[in-house]
Amino acid sequence: MESLGEEGKGQILDVGPICGDNIDFFARRVKRLCVCDMFFHLVKGSGSGAPSDQVWQHLDYPPESFEGILLWDLIDRLEDHDAEEVVKRCYSMAKPGGVVMILAHGQQTSPKVVNSFVIIDDFRLYSRPQLHLELPLYMRQNREVMEMLAPFTPITSFIYRNGTREFLFRRF
Repeated sequence: MESLGEEGKGQILDVGPICGDNIDFFARRVKRLCVCDMFFHLVKGSGSGAPSDQVWQHLDYPPESFEGILLWDLIDRLEDHDAEEVVKRCYSMAKPGGVVMILAHGQQTSPKVVNSFVIIDDFRLYSRPQLHLELPLYMRQNREVMEMLAPFTPITSFIYRNGTREFLFRRF
């Protein structure tokens, strides 16, 4: 994120939930910000069951469009086959050298409620409950996340003090 801010030319896709603080944060640092609230689309499209294939039409961006894709809590809220579909689409949408950031909950931070991760105060990350978004939680171990993102090359991962895990992957 810091390098995108220095260059001021990056194109970022934020896959939601929509958060005004994040929009403000990135709008000042990148050339183009696209926001696609997949949480809203998943809740709206799921009714009482799994999301239909039509929900993925909202992630139909041109190939190699983005230097950065932010998945936040999304992988934690999808069954394996849906998470694999998101990864496949992200691989297509990421430019060579582009980065995908995933935030996932750890054992001690596994909320039943969907949270939006909010960036404020120069890269400080906060969690904000989104009580209107009801989606199941699928806890994955670090190795499962790494395997799921196998088309990408892992750059780094770390755990915040509250147990939230951050993974950065690059498309080569």
